[in-house]
Amino acid sequence: MAKKRLTKQQQARRAKLRTFVRGLGIAALVVGLGAVWVWHRTLPLQRVEVAGNTHAAAEDVRQLAGVAPDSVAPVALYGIDLPLVSDRVRRHPWVREARLRRLPTGTLRITVEERQPAVLVVDRRGALSHYLDRDGFAMPVPEGAAFEDVPLLRGAPAYHPTQPVQSAGLRELIAALADADDDVDALVSEVEWSRSGATLTTVPAPARGALPVRLGRTGHADALARLSAFWHQAVLPRPDVPVHLVDLRFAGQVVTREGGGTTGTTRAAGGVAPSEAAAPRDSQPDAAAPEPAAPSPGTGSDSVATPTPPTP
Repeated sequence: MAKKRLTKQQQARRAKLRTFVRGLGIAALVVGLGAVWVWHRTLPLQRVEVAGNTHAAAEDVRQLAGVAPDSVAPVALYGIDLPLVSDRVRRHPWVREARLRRLPTGTLRITVEERQPAVLVVDRRGALSHYLDRDGFAMPVPEGAAFEDVPLLRGAPAYHPTQPVQSAGLRELIAALADADDDVDALVSEVEWSRSGATLTTVPAPARGALPVRLGRTGHADALARLSAFWHQAVLPRPDVPVHLVDLRFAGQVVTREGGGTTGTTRAAGGVAPSEAAAPRDSQPDAAAPEPAAPSPGTGSDSVATPTPPTP
């Protein structure tokens, strides 16, 4: 059966109909997009949700955010300045980062990343004051919360809610403690910071008490690695040898004072006695001093092999 041909008039009508339908569809799309845009701009804030927090109270985060649902004067969810709110939330001493997301349910979700305690500061009165993270920022001890299992730090500056500690050497020390492996972390009981640098106190070793360890003002990560190696290679295998002092201020060396009584014997890893070695690298804290060269072994000093940090 042959297909019936349309007249030119019928073809023109159909063309007009198609144009009309197409225009109607475009108009409907524009109206729909306009409605979505209006809904998008006027969707009221229904809820502020806080996630990822442990020490920072959710209510404190909401107050710092400065936005809240309001039935009298609704707040447009998509009119909220997210970078501004994020900056406000980061003013909380426990909050390191804050990520915000708008949800179509009218919810503003604030996901926080909290700072991780590296040390617990002991103030001049001997009271537990506040935490410091690896960057030197202070965090208050949450009321009623258990204390974190971190080393104690004496000699740190007073608590400041927004500024990190100013001393570059102290910040380096805190970062080294925060990044230390489990073996080193298990050795450290507390650290005292002074103008001469850091002095660490170990946990009590088997058959002996806690040991004082001089770390100095710089090079703390390397010093902690040498301490761990020395502890496992020279301290634990010799429980009958009293060790009174460990000095790690000399680059690449472990200097100890050992023996019974009040005099004892001084040992230097690599055969270097402290009285013969060059000045420690932190003897001039305000100027960059060169690392001491290793002189020949001195007479009357006992040398031990330089502890080698274990290969990861």
